[in-house]
Amino acid sequence: MSDAFACVKQYVFRTCKDEQICVHAGDVRHCEIMYHPTYERLLNKAIMLDGEPKPTRLWESMVAMGRLHDMRGDDTWRMIVLDCVMSSLQGWSLRISRDLYVDLSDVRSDMFEAGLATWTETVRGIAPRLVPAIMRKTAIRAAYQGATVQTRETAFERPEDFLDEEDHPEMPGPKASSLIHGANIRDPAVVEQLRGERNGALFHKNNCMDAVSRFHEEIRAGRRPDITARAAKAPMLARSNLFGPSHYYYISDFLPPFIGMPAAAEALGIPESAAYHMVRRGTFPCPPTRMGRSLRVPVRPLMHYMEIPDVIVHPDDVENGAAHASGLARRIRDPRRV
Repeated sequence: MSDAFACVKQYVFRTCKDEQICVHAGDVRHCEIMYHPTYERLLNKAIMLDGEPKPTRLWESMVAMGRLHDMRGDDTWRMIVLDCVMSSLQGWSLRISRDLYVDLSDVRSDMFEAGLATWTETVRGIAPRLVPAIMRKTAIRAAYQGATVQTRETAFERPEDFLDEEDHPEMPGPKASSLIHGANIRDPAVVEQLRGERNGALFHKNNCMDAVSRFHEEIRAGRRPDITARAAKAPMLARSNLFGPSHYYYISDFLPPFIGMPAAAEALGIPESAAYHMVRRGTFPCPPTRMGRSLRVPVRPLMHYMEIPDVIVHPDDVENGAAHASGLARRIRDPRRV
């Protein structure tokens, strides 16, 4: 029977395969850095020669990726961090098992449970670059304690068993009620239409409808299948008989996936210096990722923190809302027009 270390490694390698791993943005398509290693090379670079994780920028980015994916309900990067930390404990686990006459699988289970608990406990108030070293020390201490009192915890067989889903709930769905102020509309189709028109009016107000129109052209031409497939599966779509039902998309799909720290600080209403101070202390609301020498903040978690609904809209509704707002604006400028 495989021990916990082996199960996690198999899970990560099966998930990552031989694909390029982006530790900066999580997706090579959105990253400004050209070099992206395979997971095996990333693992070798993270562990260092002496087997101890150092507080480097690489570890800082890896932990930030883990925190961001936890918010989305995706355990991939959490498991990557845990595998890298556990890989640095191979020698320690063998030593404890040999010196204290404890089954190796029990030692490694204790280590993994302690590392996973530490990951959860350090989600707030601990700088990302310090988390791996804390996980490592806690795992070693827990293994010694478990061996001393002769506890025998059964080793897990599936990586899914390591994960406590209740500790990492998925983001809540779109809040349509927040977009319809003072109305008591019960027809889902009407709510859906109003949602798109309101966002179209907002796009027009911010003078970005040209970019939105180009985005809609790509969707209608089928050049954005990854975006439309994600939205079209949502159960809250009310108008399946609408022409082009596969053209739905999330508002965040149109926005850039990352913004700089100055823009994020402005959106949060805090000074830029305070934002960098919060990052160093590990208290910034959305863990930023590092691209080269600069920090970037992911937009979707930032929207979630600011309670901005990432709603699903249809291009027709958005364009109708923008056209209505445009016509209203012209009438206000020229009172003679009816």
